[in-house]
Amino acid sequence: MNTRTAEKALHDPLTTDTQIEDRALRVIGTAARRQLWLMMLDDLHNHVPIVIPLDDLPPVPDRTETDVLVSRLAGILDIADASQLILVWERPGRGRLAEPDTVWARALAENCLRRGVRLRAQLLSHTRGVTLLSPADYGAVTPTAASSAVETGC
Repeated sequence: MNTRTAEKALHDPLTTDTQIEDRALRVIGTAARRQLWLMMLDDLHNHVPIVIPLDDLPPVPDRTETDVLVSRLAGILDIADASQLILVWERPGRGRLAEPDTVWARALAENCLRRGVRLRAQLLSHTRGVTLLSPADYGAVTPTAASSAVETGC
């Protein structure tokens, strides 16, 4: 891909899961340490050029922590003129969520649903790449909010 095409691609809307995976790989890369990354999309599925790392989450979430975190995430979305949240779990390893991460991913998905925060996708950045997580990967009872052009229907 030439430079002009690569630069243009950074501004293309992210309407499919594959595009979201590719963008997360380009922006966040493969895993080097344990942290959670926040990415955002606007109403037109454009990537808002703000990426926020969080590295101080406790091992196991409780309802109060997830309430506070999702409330703050909603505020960040509002300030950034974004409407969709993407969570990227950076975890060195082979590409599977550990049990504590599964609990966190499920808790945040459920809290986003309860609060009306549009969670577009959750992904795992691992040693070999970036993988889209389906709700079944973290035991969610309801899917993430997906765009109308989604390939996998998550």
